[in-house]
Amino acid sequence: MKTVFKIILGIFTLIGLTVFAFNQKQLKTKNNNYKIIHKWELPSVLQEISGIDWIGNDKIACIQDEDGIIFIYNLKNKNIEKQIDFADKGDYEDIVVLNEDAYVLRSDGVIFEIKNYLKNPSVKEHSTFNDATRNVEGLSLDETKSKLLLAVKDEKHKEKGFKGVYSFSLVTNRFQFLPIYKINLKENIFEATGKKKVHKRMRPSALTITNNGKEIYFLDGAQPKFLISDKKGNTKKLYHLDEEEFHQPEGITLTKDGRIFISNEGKKSKPNILEVEFY
Repeated sequence: MKTVFKIILGIFTLIGLTVFAFNQKQLKTKNNNYKIIHKWELPSVLQEISGIDWIGNDKIACIQDEDGIIFIYNLKNKNIEKQIDFADKGDYEDIVVLNEDAYVLRSDGVIFEIKNYLKNPSVKEHSTFNDATRNVEGLSLDETKSKLLLAVKDEKHKEKGFKGVYSFSLVTNRFQFLPIYKINLKENIFEATGKKKVHKRMRPSALTITNNGKEIYFLDGAQPKFLISDKKGNTKKLYHLDEEEFHQPEGITLTKDGRIFISNEGKKSKPNILEVEFY
């Protein structure tokens, strides 16, 4: 009798393990739409890393959201090789570099223009929204049209059902108060986020334009996501990122040949930069 019991128990155990393995395989397959190519753990001074931009020669310009400092991180040597002070303490959210100049976004929408940032920096401030009703975290360069793009994470006034992308001209130094692109938060692509409020479905922490200028990549740091849209704001694909790997994605940048780098704040572990390939 004991032998029969052991056989039955063994059969059920085998079935259980098989089902578990199958479910794990399915889970792995479900999330296997991106691959982390490489990981760089960052020093503690970049614990609050909030924005990055590729500047060539295996180097990335970084900022963190407490100090007005640009950090030049060398991926090859795995160290910070230069620091550039540009402002006092503040909530700095993103950075883009154009030739010899850098542009840093503060969460209230103020843009810091740092001319000749590597050698002899001089700083000029540009206002955008001129109020404190928005939390602005994303900044990107539309080089073909000589303008900066700003993505709003949160707005204090009544939710409109979309997230706006706004522009600042580098030719006239003027800000366009109406969004030039809109992400419709009621599209079916966002349904996988469950019954959360509409404005919680996508809260952009960063954005960047692809090299061919046809698509925009967005990050959501609060509920880790990677969104692809066209230049009109039409959504194309949404990736839900594993929070154990992307504990708080706040920065994104592309190389000239299309490699994607994403930075994470040190929320659950050390801050890092990941090179990621999406399928």
